[in-house]
Amino acid sequence: MLVSEIHYPKDLAEALDVLGKQPGALLYAGGTDILREQGGRGLSLPPVVICIHAVPELRRAGLTERFLEIGACVTLGEALELGENALPALLAQALQSAGSPSIRNLATIGGNLACRERFMDAWPALACLDALIELRDQGGSAWMNVNRLAGADGRPAFPEGALLTRVRVPIERWDAAILRKVGHRDYPAPDTAVFALAARAEKGILSEFRLAYAGERALRLRDIETKIIGRALPLSDRERASFGAEYREAGGVLPEPQARQFGALVDGALDMLGG
Repeated sequence: MLVSEIHYPKDLAEALDVLGKQPGALLYAGGTDILREQGGRGLSLPPVVICIHAVPELRRAGLTERFLEIGACVTLGEALELGENALPALLAQALQSAGSPSIRNLATIGGNLACRERFMDAWPALACLDALIELRDQGGSAWMNVNRLAGADGRPAFPEGALLTRVRVPIERWDAAILRKVGHRDYPAPDTAVFALAARAEKGILSEFRLAYAGERALRLRDIETKIIGRALPLSDRERASFGAEYREAGGVLPEPQARQFGALVDGALDMLGG
């Protein structure tokens, strides 16, 4: 049996030092993603594991007038405990939909975003909220929009050799914040996906409209959003039909039945903006 080399860094600097020397190491916090695939009596781990769940810098959360900041090793359950005055409603819906309470008490916000096989519950909500993530390595740190975790082909594109340290969510007013999980309830199944929508209006004009959908592949279509933003409400039947057709065409890259589910969810979202 393979014996893994396991590191328990005491702080972020030590974690980055180990990761720099072992760029292929597994970053382990809650462990829900790697453990769900293992059904044997023994635990199979990669050759090098860095346990970051107790790194103090990754366990913090704070709120300012402009944004909410959540450390990567804050669990989904802990994030929900921040309450409705701190946690945007769309993100709260996403975290609440992520498995059972026992899973939410183990799974972390960073692990939810860093999955390389598929998109998990938090990404569509955070994509609509235009959240930022901080990525660090021994060379320094950089902030990146969470939408860039989706590659040009819509597949997960988490950078190799980087440690996600913080998530920064802008504090904004939303008139509509909707999240729907579709497909098999045993998430994350191949046909399961999450749909998220955030919108607001100013004096009868749609000032923001953001829509994201993700499972094994993600969609966030900013070109269509740009066409919708600035329209007077309610949208006409012709406008809703036109935008719906554009979204359905773009959704053709999704496997069936997800393409149909996506089209139906988009139609429902646009109907909400109608008369």
